[in-house]
Amino acid sequence: MHIADISIIGWIHTAGCIAALLFGAMNLVAAKGTPNHKFRGSAYTISMLVAMSLSLLIYRFDIPLVRGVRQGPHVFGLFHWFTVFALFFTLLGYFAASRQSRGFWAYTHPVAMTLSYYLLIGGLINELFARVNLLRPHAVDIINGKAVFPSHIVNATHIANELAFLIILILFCVKVWRYRRSSSPRATAAKSVPAQD
Repeated sequence: MHIADISIIGWIHTAGCIAALLFGAMNLVAAKGTPNHKFRGSAYTISMLVAMSLSLLIYRFDIPLVRGVRQGPHVFGLFHWFTVFALFFTLLGYFAASRQSRGFWAYTHPVAMTLSYYLLIGGLINELFARVNLLRPHAVDIINGKAVFPSHIVNATHIANELAFLIILILFCVKVWRYRRSSSPRATAAKSVPAQD
């Protein structure tokens, strides 16, 4: 494991990410709308705020989005923008959680939180390839004598992550649609009508 270069900020960021990974995973699979779900959702939000805010202070390596700027340290690039989007989706999902009686927010909450967790898993994939000795040789491809990041293996891992979360997003949206359909005033009125003999 390659961890000698992690700073104090990096360790706190890592602790926040691990907490968010655990709380997020539990909320993905557990029953929704329960007090435990709400508690884990709040804990996930706090963990993400800590982890992602500290991530904005870490400049060891990034991939620039501006031509002519080389990838490396002291760059606000792709990974930092993913952090900004993760913060945005986390806060949007948390804001939407208490407003789910309206259709837009009912879909916004699971979609935003799922996208937030997807970005967290994307960061985990990159860190695993950067830090785990068994995976490090596969983080880059050597093309024409130059190291190219990300490698085709890293890209394939991210594509698998994207497909998994696309399926999760679809399932959550269908679940919300079915719940809203079954609890609509028309559906409730139809259930309350006594059966005719």
